[in-house]
Amino acid sequence: MDAETLIRQNYKNFSKANKRIADFILKNPSEVLKLTASEIADRSQTSPASVTRFARSIDFDGLDELKLSIASLQGEQKNKKKLDPIISKDDSIEELCEKVALLLGTTVNDLMYSLDKQQVELAIGAIKQAGNIYLLGIGASSLTAYNLYHKFNRAGRKAMFNFDPHMNLEFMNYSTPQDVVIAISYSGYTKEVLLACEIAKNNKTPIIFITRNEGERIQMISDMLLLVPDNEHLVRVGAISSIASSMAVGDILYLGSIQDRIEEDIQVRMIETNTLVNRLKEG
Repeated sequence: MDAETLIRQNYKNFSKANKRIADFILKNPSEVLKLTASEIADRSQTSPASVTRFARSIDFDGLDELKLSIASLQGEQKNKKKLDPIISKDDSIEELCEKVALLLGTTVNDLMYSLDKQQVELAIGAIKQAGNIYLLGIGASSLTAYNLYHKFNRAGRKAMFNFDPHMNLEFMNYSTPQDVVIAISYSGYTKEVLLACEIAKNNKTPIIFITRNEGERIQMISDMLLLVPDNEHLVRVGAISSIASSMAVGDILYLGSIQDRIEEDIQVRMIETNTLVNRLKEG
């Protein structure tokens, strides 16, 4: 198995120092081939010994063997069409489509490698047992929250969401330990979401947090922390990979929470809802 795949598969178990090394390697594989252990350590704010230990932790004899694996993979990909996912004014429609496909594919692959499946399992269990499901999200993150709000309600679960942060604070005031909060904030710094979570925390309501941020405040607020890939700048042309990864996590939570009932009342509810919606379509 190549080095990049091994890094992604083991990422969730890495120490903070190893995660910094892993992040640097995954973002700069070609540059790594030219650097010494000391230079990689300097760039990743670790130590040369940590870089050597990192290579051994993923079953390589040392840094040189890890580099050989990266070089081998790049050699295999030389003849494959590779595109920079950053758009250019000279891109054709075909190139634009390919770049978006590449960006989304890479995002989902990285998510599946790094997502903590134990945390996902705990989150699904909490959703299954919840009386009310409270959903929080502002801006781009509100798209995931709003999507889940409709899906849960369609499946017969009592879900609550509002685009108005003032209303969300009101909702949180009445949350209980028998409910659950699903909070989405890619940055992890959204004040409206954090404040609502703190209110829910005071009510001992379990909190599932979807974010790229694993800082101390997020760790303290969250009962279940679902980290998405940190591969999109906060200042961006548009939220693309962040929405894709958050939506994917949301869909996993939704599908996992209904799978035990999918052949029972869920199908009946879905058919009934579809019948009602069809009355609004021209025919």
